[in-house]
Amino acid sequence: MESVKIDDGLLIPQGRHTLAPSQVGERQRERLLRAIASCVGTNGYADTTIADIVRVARTSRSAFYEQFADKEGCFLEAYEQMTAGFINASLGAAERVADWREKLDAGISTYFEWMAARPVVAVSTVVEVHSAGRRALDARSRALRQWMRTLEGVAVLARRSGSEVAVEETACLAIVLTAEAQVHEYALRGHVERVTERTVDVCELAHSLFAAGSDRA
Repeated sequence: MESVKIDDGLLIPQGRHTLAPSQVGERQRERLLRAIASCVGTNGYADTTIADIVRVARTSRSAFYEQFADKEGCFLEAYEQMTAGFINASLGAAERVADWREKLDAGISTYFEWMAARPVVAVSTVVEVHSAGRRALDARSRALRQWMRTLEGVAVLARRSGSEVAVEETACLAIVLTAEAQVHEYALRGHVERVTERTVDVCELAHSLFAAGSDRA
């Protein structure tokens, strides 16, 4: 999910139109996903209601229940899309540079830039996910593991280039949790747009942990 904005292109044309029922459903679903991300990021998960979501999405309550069983199911899908967004953005940035050290820095800096540019998404995915129940916490754990695997991939590339890097799972977890914690802190203070200030610190942590792995190898 690149944006929580409800674009005109996601609306159903008034009057007679040529959209197939499946297309109508797809547009409504996308609007609902963006709406819940916006509402949760603004009002908090606990205080977000179905009425809030359908109002922002500009759909009906019946349209919501055609797409989702409940608020939790809607949030879980939105959360998975949002976390996939920053992971894919980080991977894309890493692919554009050659050296494994540059890939490490590119992935981390892109994460902070992505969150800084999307304050509402940052609040939804990093702060409010903790209030959304056990299934949401399980989804967070899966997202963290995905992110950790991208760091493990950098370690593989480092070894292929001749560097004796042996980064353990604990080190990868330390990197992703530190980055997430920085976004959490800035989000709580209402200054997510400034979280890029922490990029250098987290990059230095990552390099030190990779270097420590090299020392143990």
